[in-house]
Amino acid sequence: MMQNLESDSESVIEPAHSILEHYREVLRRSRESECQLRFGRRTVQVSAIAQQYYCEMALHLSMIRPKRPTAAMRSGTAGHEAVAALGVPMTQEESVIQAVIEREKPLCIYEFKIGWEQNGIPVLGHVDEAWFLNGRVQMVAERKFSSSLAVYDTYHVQAGLYCLGLEGMGFEAEDARYCVDVFSRACHDCDQLSMGSCPLQSGGVTSYSCERGACIRECYPFDHDRSGHELDWALAYWTYEREPIASPSRRKCTSCRWKEYCDFSTADS
Repeated sequence: MMQNLESDSESVIEPAHSILEHYREVLRRSRESECQLRFGRRTVQVSAIAQQYYCEMALHLSMIRPKRPTAAMRSGTAGHEAVAALGVPMTQEESVIQAVIEREKPLCIYEFKIGWEQNGIPVLGHVDEAWFLNGRVQMVAERKFSSSLAVYDTYHVQAGLYCLGLEGMGFEAEDARYCVDVFSRACHDCDQLSMGSCPLQSGGVTSYSCERGACIRECYPFDHDRSGHELDWALAYWTYEREPIASPSRRKCTSCRWKEYCDFSTADS
């Protein structure tokens, strides 16, 4: 989805054509390849990689013993959908074309689909907000709804991989930055958020609070090498190069939904 859709070109210009062909080739190969990853998968989602950095063992157990989403998870999904609804629905082709069209101001595209290969492994994801200017990635925004207004390592990993993925698709991203917006869980159905009138969304403030909740925004430069190393480490789990690693955090173990199945849990120690 895109904010302020412009239709000044209906033809697929060369940069857009190249990016689209690369993206489609990644999808095609993922469908035709043999299932060589864990759990019979052909692709790895960026969101799953972020979970690995929270606790890889928890992710592993969630694949073996899946559970229904919690109320907190559902509220986070609702919050994402409310903001994404601000955009104009578009196909992937339309999104890419709009991203490379020359313009004077950056353009925001919501829920931008990405797909690229790392060491032959297809990696897929949806970027909450991708800001483009003439085919260059200006900024990636990752949105979280949490009980804690803090930016955790997993958020850095996920947002950095979105920048890496856009670069892998063919966009210029060496000067990109990523921002992490963290909202209180109560904000998920806030009218200000769904209408795009929350002061944090305008970019004019880095923190805001009201009678409903609070939010913060922190921005960082994209580090290509760091994100590449983080991705390589995560993919080693999916390719069976190593076994899942449990987090040493007792706090995480205590709140883990799979602690009763985990041999490494420190929840009761």
